[in-house]
Amino acid sequence: MQLKLLWDLQEIDLALQGLGEDIDNAPLKSGVQEKTEALEALRAEWEISDANLKADQKQMRELEMKTQKTIDTRKELYESMYGGKTVNVKELEQQQRRLDQLDAERKKLEDLIINLLESIEEQEEQLSSLNEQLAQDENKLNQAEAKLVEELELLKGKMAELEERRSIKTGEIDSKLLSKYRILAEKHQGRPLARVDNDICGGCRVFISGALRGHLYNPETMVYCENCGRLLVIIED
Repeated sequence: MQLKLLWDLQEIDLALQGLGEDIDNAPLKSGVQEKTEALEALRAEWEISDANLKADQKQMRELEMKTQKTIDTRKELYESMYGGKTVNVKELEQQQRRLDQLDAERKKLEDLIINLLESIEEQEEQLSSLNEQLAQDENKLNQAEAKLVEELELLKGKMAELEERRSIKTGEIDSKLLSKYRILAEKHQGRPLARVDNDICGGCRVFISGALRGHLYNPETMVYCENCGRLLVIIED
């Protein structure tokens, strides 16, 4: 009778172990872990794109300021040349060269602005696309997390039921036998008992010797496998 109780306890412990593994792996099985990692990667990509866009927008403002300054300088120089302020021929020639330089500088700045505008437009489109993808992925993650909560609640409920059954079962088992069970369970990765089927140990799949078989049907005798050391038990289907 005690061996049957020990066998039932082992079955409960193995079920609890399996539920614990299911709880640990639930985020992965529900896709939460994968979706979380994908969302974090997408957010990192968004942050890089946003930083690049802001840097280009800042550069655009600086170029526009330089362009406006060039325009204002050229206007002052032009008024000086053709407003009668400058009459010296040599000075007029110098101012004309400076005027040409300002025109060339303005053209260069405007070309840079055009190229930068194209880059900014592309980045804005990319950010818009990333924002849409982020919204979709966040929604998927929220759904997966809600599903995970349901799964975990169900698993924890089953675990609570098994723990209650285990508590009742351990109360029915002799304390000394329970201590042996715990020692063997630690040694055999949670499987201290092995069922005998067709004279074979269910733990190591080795035949039980004739000397041991004679003791298996004595409920008062504890029989251990000569090969693996597990406590042998015969369980009727």
